[in-house]
Amino acid sequence: MALAWDLFKHYLLSRRAGSLIRTVAWLCMSGVAIGVMSLVIVISVMNGFNDQIRKRLLAVEPHLVASLPSRASADEVKASKLYQDLKSRPGVQTDLFENQDVILRTVDGNFGGAIARGVEPETLAYILRETRSVVSANRNQTSIDTAPIAEESTDLEQGQVLMGIDLARQLGIFEGDTITLIAPEALLLPPGEAPPFERATVKGLLTTNIADIDEKVLFYSRGKSLVAFRNSPSRSSGFEIRLPHPESYKPLMTEIQSQGWTVQSWVERNSSLFFALKMEKLAMGSFLALAGLIASFSIVTVLVLLLTQKRKDIGLLMSLGLSPAKTRVLFVQVGLILSSIGIGSGLILGVVVALIVNAYPIPLLPEVYYDATIPATVEPLFILAILVIATFIALFSAWVPARQTTTGSPAEALRGGALKRESD
Repeated sequence: MALAWDLFKHYLLSRRAGSLIRTVAWLCMSGVAIGVMSLVIVISVMNGFNDQIRKRLLAVEPHLVASLPSRASADEVKASKLYQDLKSRPGVQTDLFENQDVILRTVDGNFGGAIARGVEPETLAYILRETRSVVSANRNQTSIDTAPIAEESTDLEQGQVLMGIDLARQLGIFEGDTITLIAPEALLLPPGEAPPFERATVKGLLTTNIADIDEKVLFYSRGKSLVAFRNSPSRSSGFEIRLPHPESYKPLMTEIQSQGWTVQSWVERNSSLFFALKMEKLAMGSFLALAGLIASFSIVTVLVLLLTQKRKDIGLLMSLGLSPAKTRVLFVQVGLILSSIGIGSGLILGVVVALIVNAYPIPLLPEVYYDATIPATVEPLFILAILVIATFIALFSAWVPARQTTTGSPAEALRGGALKRESD
């Protein structure tokens, strides 16, 4: 390796190497470094966005949602043996819920649709606590100025609701306003017949930084409000489960399914979102990897120029007793040194930039985004994968021209003859 390093310094980077080889060598190292650095930074940024989305989802989404195949009321679900068994298990938070479509009417005569979600006080306390934790952790990163709701708002009395902030903005609703809730099937009533409705007071505006919640959902205390809509066809009941570790839901999910219940995990409920994020990450990573691959093949150009120019020196080494195999290994090592400088510097710069972006967020995105800054998360396994794959590509790129050069005899190299080509 010491001999390979001497050849690298004197044959590629010194003035005696010639301006062409020296310039191409620097361009090769710079191209590989930029390609690797770009790949690390972009994938780290996308990992950061994915982590932020996952935290927001888990702050609101239950880990498992179970319901009976037939339409069962909340009282029937509460009396079931499965619910009572899960309720008594330590570390498993199990609460009843109700979902229903409603039509909103404001005092100004504005109409809009929403999903009314009836939850237990414990569920609402969990949502507010986790939402406040996520929003507070990203206080400098969010473009929404609304402060998270205090946990005292979990005590919703009859006729009180919490509303998503974007839904309230669309309808011009403020905290303390009175709204009218109407069941959607009331649209099918004959003219002149008054539909069943309930009035509610908006106790607070909820900010979760999740569009499906902030734009569509209002929360009410189950059993206290929307009693008039108990028999609404759009109403569904069940129970939701939150676990200490969201990823370990599969054993409990299998157990619930074996007892005839319909159950969905938080991964299944957001499968479209996760698939879109995965495809976006795969597409960006593939294009950047191809760019880095093209830059790494410039190693072939550098070594071909070097071996062509130093053909007589190679013949001299072989005539002094250096075998073709050792000569091939020697120039493969030169190529690996060339690529290692580019790969190593690209990895170091990429990781450093990603860590700086994550530690010192700078607002760069427009105000239409919930996060005005760009998060970044560095995955050690991904860095290791880049290192292994890039080293393999560099080894192949260095081996091809080195093998082609060492197939000729030392006499031909010393005479400056043409390189012998493989017959196969």
